[in-house]
Amino acid sequence: MGRELIGYGSPPSGPPGACSLPSSPLTNEEQVGNSLWGTTCQPTFPKWLPDEHGREYEQAPWGNRNPKTSDPSNDADIPYSNVTRYYEFTITRGSISADGVLRDVMLVNNQFPGPAIEANWGDMIEITVHNNISYPVEGTSIHWHGFLQRGSNWFDGVPSVSQCPIAPFHSYTYRIPAQLYGSSWYHAHYSAQYTAGIVGPIIVYGPSQQSYDIDIGPVLLSDWYHIPYFSIVSDAVGTDLSEIPPTSDSLLINGRGRFDCSKPSYGNETTELLASHVSANLTWTCKDGAELSKFVFQPGKTHRLRLMNVGADGIQKFTIDGHQLTVIAYDYVPTTPHTADFVTLGVGQRADVLVTANNYTTNSFWMRSSAPGGAACGGSNMGEVMAAIYYEGADTTVEPTTLRGSNDTVCENAPLNTTEPEYTITPTPEGAYVFDITLSLVLNSTGNYEWRMNDQTFRANFNYPSLMLAAEGNTSFPDDPQWQIHNMGSNKSVVLNVTNLTPFAHPFHLHGHNFHVLNTGYNGTVWDGTAVNPKNPMRRDVQIIPQAGWAALSFESDNPGVWPFHCHVAWHLSGGLAMNLVTHADQIPSIPSGTKADTCTDWDYYSNNNVVDQIDAGS
Repeated sequence: MGRELIGYGSPPSGPPGACSLPSSPLTNEEQVGNSLWGTTCQPTFPKWLPDEHGREYEQAPWGNRNPKTSDPSNDADIPYSNVTRYYEFTITRGSISADGVLRDVMLVNNQFPGPAIEANWGDMIEITVHNNISYPVEGTSIHWHGFLQRGSNWFDGVPSVSQCPIAPFHSYTYRIPAQLYGSSWYHAHYSAQYTAGIVGPIIVYGPSQQSYDIDIGPVLLSDWYHIPYFSIVSDAVGTDLSEIPPTSDSLLINGRGRFDCSKPSYGNETTELLASHVSANLTWTCKDGAELSKFVFQPGKTHRLRLMNVGADGIQKFTIDGHQLTVIAYDYVPTTPHTADFVTLGVGQRADVLVTANNYTTNSFWMRSSAPGGAACGGSNMGEVMAAIYYEGADTTVEPTTLRGSNDTVCENAPLNTTEPEYTITPTPEGAYVFDITLSLVLNSTGNYEWRMNDQTFRANFNYPSLMLAAEGNTSFPDDPQWQIHNMGSNKSVVLNVTNLTPFAHPFHLHGHNFHVLNTGYNGTVWDGTAVNPKNPMRRDVQIIPQAGWAALSFESDNPGVWPFHCHVAWHLSGGLAMNLVTHADQIPSIPSGTKADTCTDWDYYSNNNVVDQIDAGS
């Protein structure tokens, strides 16, 4: 397996006698594999990591940099450390009962969610990924969500763009710089694999504009399905509009939920697939009373929670009974702190919130997340999922009895006039190239539904990564419109004017950049060229495009490369709702010799000798 990893990338262990793992009705291993997420055995997180030799820093390793005066998008402001954090991930198939229902999954290091990646701002992170997915075998790749990858575009983890897939029983090592700080996640970017379990949190420690006492760490919110992802994809690109998108069966917090076994989500006569010619051996198996996630707060202390929507479809609404949330960051962008009763997160979005344990009416409270709004918002068949918060000293075997205090159901991000980034960046107003984009869902000539951007669906070609082609001077592909490659030329600033012609909300993600959210609007209106906060608009890397509405997103074209711009609803992406933006092709950084061969040699051999089971857009 390579080098021994100490302290990073493997499940942490709590102090002896301080905790106990679930044992009934499911053991911890039966529910989530080796994961400690959502148990009282999961330690809290530090303010920063020691150096590579385990020596503590005498002060913050980023010195006096702070969110108000330092711009992580500017290389001169990044505290490059010459420290590398090493991780090793092995991806395999398995079976778990995250919400009590047994299902086929894919696991990272035999746990769901996967291990945390931790680094300090300015560190380098090296991750070796082993593809041990069998039977059936599949390619894979891992994307490090929200990382700029400035100068390391080829490690972005998108097959058909920055690499070929990692072939079955082969490995690949990513080396990525932590140029931004905050909370994010990693996930498979091959088909909709990540919805089967290939996800995990990333923490890049950096300065905070507001003090706190304890870092609780990642709180991963997700919808959950009971049948294999391959079967769901086949429905999502199928002929039945009622299955587009498929509705999730359940919801999870840190990989744990509780399904009502008296209401089976499928029958034993159901035939589902792991691959086109490989049936899943599905027999309804469910245990009531599955363990919910638990967190411990210290009374009177302020706690940092790193919220992440790592689901497939549902827009999540997060709240804590009896407590307010102080939001200090959205995605990788520190914001001017503001208080809220709830936080809304589309797929891929994150929020860092501070919560003070100062409600002494009881000593335990429910944390809640819901995915309301029906199909338009990725609504789930489960109303909400809960996790228990215990003030230190409370009996963790007794569940809370608190009542919900907030019940928002609008599937939109917070209004743009309610928050702004701590560090002011004004978009380039003059000469910005406005690229008009329409989103649509159509029935194609074969009778299947497909998602389109500017009336063209996307389909990946795994054997020809477009970044490698662009670096060689190939930026126009008129014979392959399905590659959806659009050249932004040498424009300094680009505005993506996205009009949503569908009745579904779409959380759109741009790789390699944070964008300014200039404005959003609704059915019957169009962008008039204005911004809500023109001197310092909100920045993020995922924005919800309202159903039958629009959004104007601006980014500085300062990171030459080929960057995917896609809906982060897994089933919409499978249906082709993606395009690739080429920026400053003549300035793409020199790709190290042998980089393409590291994945493409093995993938070419595999794909030349086997049928690649690509039934969707692919990546």
